[in-house]
Amino acid sequence: MSTASAGPLSGYVLEVVRNDRSTTLWWGEGADGGDVVATRSGRVITWTSPEACFAAAAVEGWDVAHDEATRMDLTPVLEWLARRRALDAAAALNAWNLAGDTARSTRTPWGDRGRVADACHDKLTVACIPWLVGQDDRSPRWAVTEERYLRARVGAAVALFDQQVAGRRHLRP
Repeated sequence: MSTASAGPLSGYVLEVVRNDRSTTLWWGEGADGGDVVATRSGRVITWTSPEACFAAAAVEGWDVAHDEATRMDLTPVLEWLARRRALDAAAALNAWNLAGDTARSTRTPWGDRGRVADACHDKLTVACIPWLVGQDDRSPRWAVTEERYLRARVGAAVALFDQQVAGRRHLRP
């Protein structure tokens, strides 16, 4: 890895889709065990395509865990925030977790812990992985305070992604 780059030495090419735009990141487990994205000088490194990220991984000597890009579509979250569709638990959980990974990588405050936050994150997780609690399907029921918090937290996740990643010039490692 070049001296100014930080991030996972082993990971995945992650294509993040928002409406009709996409941004590609290098994503995986960091030294502390938490997921991170590749950064240089505290800024997220992005690529114009998965192919460009795969090429950079080869040059950098990063271990590619999958030879296909992982695709994360945040469009359903944007539509839910605009009140045009029902909550997509997987997209909401992805946005929340990606924001946490991005914040960890750039040392940006995220502060997504607390009683209501933990309850919301747990409900999203169980909705996406119901067998964790021995069920085949799980649709969470949200208290008013939880739904209000979830809307604010997912909105903050999208804003953090926009601030740290979307619209930035593509940085090369």
